[in-house]
Formats: sequence, C-alpha cells, structure tokens
Amino acid sequence: MTTTETRATPSNLGPRVREARRERGLSQAQLAGDELTKGFISQVEAGLVRPSVRSLQIIAVRLGKSLDYFLGDEPLAASKRLEFHRLAAEAASERRDWAAVQGEVNTALAATPTKRERATLLRLLALAEMNTGTREAAFDHVGQALALLDATTDAAEIAQLLHLRGIAYGQLGQHVAAAEALEAARDTMERHEVVDPRLRARILVALGTAYRRLNRTAKAMQTYSNALDLASGIEELRIAAQGYMGVAVSLYDSGELDAAIANYHRALDLFTRVADTTFELQVLHSLATIQFERGENDAARELAERCAAAARTAHDERMTSVAEIVLARIALASGSAEEALRMAKHAEKSLAADAIQRADALRVVGAANDALGAHSPSDRAYRKAIELLSEIGDNPDLSTFAAEYAQKLRARGEVDQAFHYLELARAPRTARPE
Repeated sequence: MTTTETRATPSNLGPRVREARRERGLSQAQLAGDELTKGFISQVEAGLVRPSVRSLQIIAVRLGKSLDYFLGDEPLAASKRLEFHRLAAEAASERRDWAAVQGEVNTALAATPTKRERATLLRLLALAEMNTGTREAAFDHVGQALALLDATTDAAEIAQLLHLRGIAYGQLGQHVAAAEALEAARDTMERHEVVDPRLRARILVALGTAYRRLNRTAKAMQTYSNALDLASGIEELRIAAQGYMGVAVSLYDSGELDAAIANYHRALDLFTRVADTTFELQVLHSLATIQFERGENDAARELAERCAAAARTAHDERMTSVAEIVLARIALASGSAEEALRMAKHAEKSLAADAIQRADALRVVGAANDALGAHSPSDRAYRKAIELLSEIGDNPDLSTFAAEYAQKLRARGEVDQAFHYLELARAPRTARPE
C-alpha cells in the first residue's frame, strides 16, 4: 500500500468504490492487486480511510472510472486533482493508450500547473503525439517544456525531454540531430549526477541506434553494451531486450549472421517474458528475414508464419503485411510465383503509409511478374519501389533493389537500361533506416 493514506469520515467515496467493484465483478483482493491490500480496500469501502491520490488513481484505473466519479462534489485541492490527472496520464502511457494520455494531460493543463508540472505534462503530451503521427506538434511541445526548466534543479526532466527529442529525430531519419539530442541527454545526467539507471539505459539504447544508423558500428556496439550492463543491474528486462536487439542489428549490418541470430533470440526471449508484442513481432520478422537470406526457407517460413499469426492476434495489420512479404519471398524462391504475387500485392496495399515496407512488397511484385513473363507490370513495380527509396534516402535498399532490377533487365537483353540501374546501385551506402 502506498503511504500518506489519511483517516476520513464516512462519505460517498466508499460506497462508490464498492458499487463500481461489484459492477466489474472483482473481489476486494482482485481490486487491491499487488500495490494495495484487501484490508485497505475494505477500509476505503467502509469510509474509514481516504486513499492518497496515487492509491485512488490505481483504484480508478482498475475500475474504469474517472476521479470525479468517486469524489463527486467532495472538496479536493486543485494540486491533488492535477496530480491525479498526471498519474493517470503516466499510467495510460504505460498502456500505450494515447487518447487517454492526451485527455488526462489536457485536463491537467487547465488546472494552472507550475512550470515544472507543465513541462512534465507537455512531455507526456509530446510522447502521445509522437506515437500518433503528429511529430511537428511533439517537437513544439518538447521545445516549450525545455524552455520552462532549469538544469540545476530539473536535470532529470530535461534529460527525459532530450531523450524524447532524439527519438523523434530518429523517426524522421535525421540521425545526426538524433545523436546530438541523445548525447545531450546523457551528458545532462552525468553533469548533474542524476541517479536514474532506467532512464540512462533507455537513453543509451536510443543513442546506440543513432550511432548504428550513422555507420558508427563500433561506438554503437559499445553503447548498447553499456545499456545492457545497466539494464541487467536493475533487472529491467524490456531495456535489456532492446539492447540485445540493437546488438543483433549491428551484427547483421556487419555480416555476422550467426551472432546476430543469437542476440535476436535473447531479445525475443525477454520480449516474450515481458509480453511486449510490438518488439516481439519485430524480432520474429528479423529472424525470418535472416533465415531466408541464409537459404533456410523452412525455418524462415515457420518464423514468418508465427509472426503473422501473432500480429493477427494483436490486430496489427502492418506487421501482418510485413510478415506476408517474407512469406511471398519464400514462395517466389520455391517456384510459386503466382502465390508470391498474390501475397505481395495484398501486402503492398496495406502498407501505403510505410515507404520502406511498401517498396519491399513492390520488389516482390516486380520479381514475381518477371518470373511470370509479365515485363511491363514488373517494370512498374521495380521503378516505383526505387522511386520510394530514393525519396526517403534509403541508399542501402536502393542499391540492392537497383542491382536486382538491373539483372532482370540484362537477362531480357535491355543492356542500356540495365547499365543505368547498375550505376544507381553503386551509389554510396549508408545505414538503412528502420
């Protein structure tokens, strides 16, 4: 049970908790969970104890009710209401319920928070915006929050905001800016001796990814290793899993496939243990892709089918389609061009907003059509894929796709066109964005 619970005279709070609990079909022990106790819930329902804001927030979330439902017209200091909405926003962010985060933050911002409180709320709002595709607003809110803070007293909050800014830059493919923001976050923690190993480990994982995308592989590996050491020390499984995933991608980029597979499996085990479906699906897809590239089609098919099934269960249409692309490549390699074409076309339609994966689907469409002797649709698919990759500056994939298309053209006797795409394939290679 959390501290600072206070005695209170009987009120409507207790009966409302009891009524809501019974509506949900929960026992007092089930409502208490690990954070509270059955005895405490009994006292709350009897009106003998008034819960703290944090305890009431736990109760309200579990019962699916708002703060005002339990308090009604009972007086509550504005600061306590603000704290409740902030805690509710933080809990919603852990659940990745971004609409709830935005609702709680907007309510709290209307309660005249202090500068530091406002900065924290703006950070939560920016996090929700980043995850719902409104990155411009997220950058704006991060900048507003940073302007409210003083590094001598708010270093931890500044580090969190800089971490968020670095993640946002990385999502936009601005990897130099991402690395600079994340280095500033790390340096802020060191300069002001902020003791938060979980935050530091998260910053290092993101920084390792920024270094890897800049082709600074050795520095990326060292940074991931430091993050793993920290995560292991605080038993933070999700961060450790992200560290292993980062190491695996770096090893894959270096051509060390066996070591990459081993680290992917370590990451997969941890993501499964913490029930992080999003990253679990990414690892399954990566493993399937590597096994396919090694020519181990049966193993690749098993992993891709597992990824697709898990994605359907999670109602993740994007990852379902991404897994279908791998299955289409396997079908094409096995001589089933028509099946490959069907799956790749379906995936391409579902991935209109994801340039890299859509280009990957179009590549399979192009190859399958070429295998079927349908050269015009093959040309359209390959050229559209190359156009998409050119627009986002994904040079490694652009090089691979252009070289593959050049081979198809050369086999048809279209030497001039083949030479053009071979020249395109020789463009400088930089790290592939994710």
